[in-house]
Amino acid sequence: MKLALVHKRYDRLGGAEWDCHELSRQLADRGHEVHLVVGECRVPPPAGMYVHRVSVVRAGKLAKLASFALLAPRVWRAIGADVVVGFGRTVGWDLFRASGGVHKRWLARVAAERGPLRAVRQRLSPYHRLMLAIERRQYAADTRGMVLAVSELSRQEILESYPAMPPAKVSVLHYGVDVERFHPARRVAEGAAVRAELGIGPTQPVVALVGSGFRRKGVDVLLEVWRRAPPANAALVVVGNDQHLAQRQRVARELAGPVVFTGPRRDVERFYAAADLFALPSLHEGCPVAILEALASGVPVVTSRATGAPELMPGPLADLLVDDPRDVDAIAARLRLGLDPARRPAFVAAARAAGCANGLGVAVDRLEAWCRWAAAARERSDA
Repeated sequence: MKLALVHKRYDRLGGAEWDCHELSRQLADRGHEVHLVVGECRVPPPAGMYVHRVSVVRAGKLAKLASFALLAPRVWRAIGADVVVGFGRTVGWDLFRASGGVHKRWLARVAAERGPLRAVRQRLSPYHRLMLAIERRQYAADTRGMVLAVSELSRQEILESYPAMPPAKVSVLHYGVDVERFHPARRVAEGAAVRAELGIGPTQPVVALVGSGFRRKGVDVLLEVWRRAPPANAALVVVGNDQHLAQRQRVARELAGPVVFTGPRRDVERFYAAADLFALPSLHEGCPVAILEALASGVPVVTSRATGAPELMPGPLADLLVDDPRDVDAIAARLRLGLDPARRPAFVAAARAAGCANGLGVAVDRLEAWCRWAAAARERSDA
């Protein structure tokens, strides 16, 4: 099939960006003619793909958002693709990959946390008003295409936020993870070297977090755990970026246990190889890619039910979930449980099995099926 994948940024960093990158690569490998409709490429597209640039106006985030939403459909219509798969803030697609959560719900959470003044500022913001206008169009009652949410949690959030959206038009397609890149064998091959680079001893337990936007990811909760008492005397390694990275690095130097901030890295698989446990007490997420990466690497995960992770963590892994991601005591207790030598073999085996159940091949099989559905639906509407 001739497929157009649409995203303002082609990259491997970021959940939606990573999803678009990996799916495009897999679809091309399966012989599909893949066209990328993008505002910018931060990584080179794989050979054999066609890149179509959208002339985004780079004069602030409002101009970028508006120009991409307006111009991208003009670009993809000229391609004549059998199916258009949209990522991010676009409308007019055949399939929409709902990776980033519901903006309407996110604004409500922020306003509740930061008070009425923040709520007024949000309502007056041209940027947020445009985001909401695009989102209303994406989830309108007369939406022609199919929305593919990354988890059942995300699906329910869409339907609750936009009740006019027909439930039959929103399905779940979990992320897929490269189970060869993220593999437990890396622990033997690379784990010791990574620990040495970080200044961590070979036997000291390591808890890792991979992600950017530290407040939402729950980094501050973990820093509070380490301020009180590092679980099992473990080191905390945070891989990712944040606008307040330097401030948190200063805080880390005053804590009771070792905490290392690496900054953003493209070789994140090496850090899973050095980890005994993965922690992501996010305030809210549809389904973090990093959780699947950790599971595929054979690294058990401590996270919250406020993410889409519970449906990916069956059996003993469910014991590592918390209800409230801000409950420092509960997070600390789950970290101690995850590092318990008696429980680790069961946790590690269950983690790898859960990761393999959501491999890239599984996700691409399902996306191909949806593409065939969308192509047939378009033929019927054009007939």
